[in-house]
Amino acid sequence: MRIIASLAATAALAIAMPALAQTTTPKSGAAKMSQADCTAAWTKLDVSKSGSVSQSQAQGVVTDFKAADTNNDGKLTQTEFMAACNKGLVTASAGTGSGGRGMTGSEPTSPKK
Repeated sequence: MRIIASLAATAALAIAMPALAQTTTPKSGAAKMSQADCTAAWTKLDVSKSGSVSQSQAQGVVTDFKAADTNNDGKLTQTEFMAACNKGLVTASAGTGSGGRGMTGSEPTSPKK
C-alpha cells in the first residue's frame, strides 16, 4: 500500500512541477537585454514621445507590468521601463534585434514566385 501511495505522490509532483515553474519570476541570472536594446525597445514603444506608455502599449514586451510600474499609476515612465528592463522584465520581442524579429503582423507580404 505504501508503494502505491508513494507512486501516486510522485506522479502528482511530476504533474504539478511544470505548472509551478511557470509561475515563478525570472532569476537574477536570466538573460537580460543590453542597455542599448532596452533603449531601442523604449523608443519603439513610446512612438508618440509622451514620456510614458500604458499597460496595453507595453503588452507583449513587459512581462510583469505591475512589478515594472513601481508607483502604481497605470503607466510606465522611461525610468520605470529601463529599471524593469535591467531586472529582466522586458522581452526582446520589442523588435530590438536581440532575438526578436520585430514583426508586427502588418508588414506587406512578398509576392509568391
